[in-house]
Amino acid sequence: MNRRIGYIGFGYIAGGYHYTTAMREDVPFVPTAVYDINSDARALAEERGLKTFDNLTDFLASHLFDLVVVAVPNQYHCEYTCAALTAGYHVLCEKPVAMTVSELEKMIACAEAAGKMFTVHHNRRFDTDALIVKEVLASGKLGTPITVEARVHAENGGGQTFGWRMFSDHGGGFFGDWGIHVLDQVLDIVRSPIHSVYGVVRTLRTPDAGEDYTKIVITFKDNLVAQIEASDLAPLPLPKWIVYGDRGALRVNGTCNDTGTLRCIAQSHTEEVDTLVYPNETVEKRTYSQLIVDKWEETTVPETPVTQDWAKLYLNLAAYLDGKEALAVTPESVLRCFRVLEAAKYSSETGEAVLF
Repeated sequence: MNRRIGYIGFGYIAGGYHYTTAMREDVPFVPTAVYDINSDARALAEERGLKTFDNLTDFLASHLFDLVVVAVPNQYHCEYTCAALTAGYHVLCEKPVAMTVSELEKMIACAEAAGKMFTVHHNRRFDTDALIVKEVLASGKLGTPITVEARVHAENGGGQTFGWRMFSDHGGGFFGDWGIHVLDQVLDIVRSPIHSVYGVVRTLRTPDAGEDYTKIVITFKDNLVAQIEASDLAPLPLPKWIVYGDRGALRVNGTCNDTGTLRCIAQSHTEEVDTLVYPNETVEKRTYSQLIVDKWEETTVPETPVTQDWAKLYLNLAAYLDGKEALAVTPESVLRCFRVLEAAKYSSETGEAVLF
């Protein structure tokens, strides 16, 4: 059964990616209707045979769809999502889902009250690079994970974030537009309870727009440390992922790269080492154990190629609504992500880490 989609907003992302994905033969959804205040967007929808509306009330009253995709400037996400949920529709909202944690909590409450599905378009959980990191960590080849670094570095400076997405009053900025994906990827991979968050949020090059440099450091209660960095000007970009464990390391160079480099201990032994120490103004001999690496093994991963397909998010929605799968992007996981982001902003303002 093909479920019907109505779009609130039919611009760059909805009129492009969302529409073309829903039109795939293997995706059990069919676009039917559009509400947009922009006449050009409505004209595009009409060319594609969709019913268009220039006001929200008539759109929601039409019952021409089962799922609403909310793809408007971010400051309107909460209002339109809650309106669609209250009207009895399931909702897939674009990211970043809200302006604040309190807005997101309101959206979740509306979904629960209406008994409808509410999820967020975090499609980059299905990027090959993130899937490789998740697979390697799950394999145990790195031993006990120590650090996870993930970043998005734009070389050209400008052009990565454009239009209304640049402006903070629209929930924009480079992190909101791009970095939020990386934070979501890390938190999807690392499910441990969070201990603290430290953030640096700066507007370096575009003072009349949103932030263009963000660094977030997260410590987890199992002692793992994660670092997320988003920069709109990085002439010498660093690898997208660097992951260290006590038995090896993983490097994945770029977003959507389909391979990574894994370097792990192949052979090792432990030696007892004698040394002199000087406690309390005395000289003593002390022995400690030291791991000696005899051989490293470097391989390309994964052994079996992983497939990147953002339509998996839509396929998961269909399976969830049919009662066949758990929801891939749960509201609770998005709320965890947003609490970290809000904590990072507060930390940047105060210069202090935020304890969870």
